[in-house]
Amino acid sequence: MHESFPTLDEKLDYIFSRRHPEFYFSDGTAVFELISRDCPGGVLYKLHIGLLSHRSGFFATLFSLPRNQSQSKQILSEGTVDDNPIKFPSTLSRSDVDYLLMYLYRGPSMYPMDRTLVLSQQFLVSVLKLSTFFEIEDGIQFAIREFNRLGNRLHPALQFELARCWGIDIWIPHAFRRLMLMDITELDADHVAQIGRSGYFWLTQTKAKMQALRSKIAFHVPPIVNSPECDTHDACATAWTQEWQDHVRQLIHHPENPIPCVTLLHDLRNVHVTGLCEKCQDLTVTWLWGKCLFTQEEDLFEEAVQALEKLQSEEVLREAAWDSVLQYISL
Repeated sequence: MHESFPTLDEKLDYIFSRRHPEFYFSDGTAVFELISRDCPGGVLYKLHIGLLSHRSGFFATLFSLPRNQSQSKQILSEGTVDDNPIKFPSTLSRSDVDYLLMYLYRGPSMYPMDRTLVLSQQFLVSVLKLSTFFEIEDGIQFAIREFNRLGNRLHPALQFELARCWGIDIWIPHAFRRLMLMDITELDADHVAQIGRSGYFWLTQTKAKMQALRSKIAFHVPPIVNSPECDTHDACATAWTQEWQDHVRQLIHHPENPIPCVTLLHDLRNVHVTGLCEKCQDLTVTWLWGKCLFTQEEDLFEEAVQALEKLQSEEVLREAAWDSVLQYISL
């Protein structure tokens, strides 16, 4: 039997089938290939060196690397033909690359939207990830600005992941505070993965410490501080104890909207307690402020945020991403 070789037409069909239907430009000046987990057969892109170098510090460095005639033909022709493309890192996904090119080549009116007619979160995630990877500053700022516009429609677990992995340190306190307000049972396995091991540790530890603090505050009725000018010490003490048992404990342990302890102190200062004279109430609340017990919730929160912010420069994913960039540039 004779071995069958592909015909020229079959070779051309194969080549054309690998060309991206939208981002293989006939006037492009550099051919790229992506072979990844979600694109094992590979896809070819033909893009514009000028645009990439202008927008991306990564590509500006890549295309400024010197070439001379002493180098092999393989190196000299890299990126000029389909058979010798510049290879994207295999760690990238086709969907991420396509979304980044949508951002670079399309106008805002053509960006993908979700069902609520706002920019797709997956699109923004891809733009942020690869803009950071390829040092596209306007892409980073665009994604951050659009995520900020989403407000609470952006899940705090995703916001926390983006912050810790891609260096948006300003999001750490906001995302962590929103996570603290959630019941831990509202977080599924994907959310926990997004928060990460360190984030989840500080989240659960801080929640447990706050709950222990709130239980301590609710259980022990603080002593009243009577004013020397008060003539009804016993009545004021009774009114204060009654207020704590009937109202404060319920507010602290409310199953849906537990009141922050600092807010509780503000309320106790500004709302008149029935049967309690104004001077006794003011002195007692002032004494509670001085004990700092009611402000420890915020102290616990700040302790966790500071620890998480310190970890920002040590995040494995961010270091791995940057190592990939350096390795790719050195090829």
